[in-house]
Amino acid sequence: MIKINLTPFEELDNPQWWVPDLVALFLVIAITFGGVFFYIDSLNQEIAAKEAEKTTIISETTALEGEVNKSDQLDGKIKTLDMRKDALKRITESKLVRYLPVILMENIQNLKPDKVWLTRLSFVDQKKDLSAPTSPPVPATPPPAIPGGTPQAPPTQDPAATAAAPAPAPIESRRDKDFPVTLQIEGEATDNVSIAEFMVALKATQNQSFEKSDLRTQLFFSDVGIDFSKISTAGGSADDKPKEHVAFKLQLQFREKSGATQEGKFSQFIDQFKRTGEASVN
Repeated sequence: MIKINLTPFEELDNPQWWVPDLVALFLVIAITFGGVFFYIDSLNQEIAAKEAEKTTIISETTALEGEVNKSDQLDGKIKTLDMRKDALKRITESKLVRYLPVILMENIQNLKPDKVWLTRLSFVDQKKDLSAPTSPPVPATPPPAIPGGTPQAPPTQDPAATAAAPAPAPIESRRDKDFPVTLQIEGEATDNVSIAEFMVALKATQNQSFEKSDLRTQLFFSDVGIDFSKISTAGGSADDKPKEHVAFKLQLQFREKSGATQEGKFSQFIDQFKRTGEASVN
């Protein structure tokens, strides 16, 4: 039998031929493990840096929480101070606002002619509905007594009386925001001429001079309108004939006068109007 050796000539010449291949394999494995170890080490270092940054951020956040709590406390203190400020402002507001109803009533009483007497005075808030209840009426001034006659009963309105033209619409102005209130006056007079004199006197307050020492001069009636004017009768005794009077209702708007005008004396304005029925301020 013939035997054939198929072993490569390289193996026959070098029986340790596999050693270089094994060394190369070990080198590849070592390089691979070295790269993986280096990559993992870099990742661990990055994770450690992120953990340190996280710890720093947490510590800073904890420190800021105290500042936030202080800020919230300051906000509460600011709100409390604002409430106290508003309360103090309401208490220490100007005398003009505090005594506004008294000043208006005094001006109306001083300007009212002798032939006119009032039965009702109301302040109506323009922001509310017109159907809302108004302030209680001011006690009325009784009608003047007739010389030599008996005291007259309160006047009653005649349903057949004619009504006057409605009042013109109020004119808007900058001061309307300061006093969003309309003043309603109801009363009676002996004739329409007296009512007209009363309206002229009220309107003439815008010509009075400003005086710091007199609060009455710091307000004036800007718009004076009449809602109605109708004849009413007031019966006396059985022997007396019914006395006719004219019932009326006025709508007044008022503003605050600026102090830029020349100072004067309001009392002179009132005295002049009472003496002559007319008044003017130079």
